[in-house]
Amino acid sequence: MSRAALAAALGTAALVSGPGVASAGDVQPQYWSTKCDDGRACVSKVSGDTWNIEKCGVSGLNDYFGWAKSHGNAFTIYFENGSAVHVWAWDNKSFPSNVRARQVNVEC
Repeated sequence: MSRAALAAALGTAALVSGPGVASAGDVQPQYWSTKCDDGRACVSKVSGDTWNIEKCGVSGLNDYFGWAKSHGNAFTIYFENGSAVHVWAWDNKSFPSNVRARQVNVEC
């Protein structure tokens, strides 16, 4: 098969298959830890369990948190009662943990 024919075949296959599914390498990790890891936006429960968020944009939350820390990017936590807490880059903040957090928006 010539290079031109191979290129045409691959191009057609790409068009037919449409947008690809994200691979594991494309997914930015979010995970529980006992601390706020470097390079992450973190929200912590009173118990000390810490949710580490690495991706930019909006991510869902569904729990009660009382402390947040930014290892680089500013972010805002939104609560079910309509309030919000903003954490500046390289800063941390405590807040009342009696309202369920619904989402976080990490700025990049």
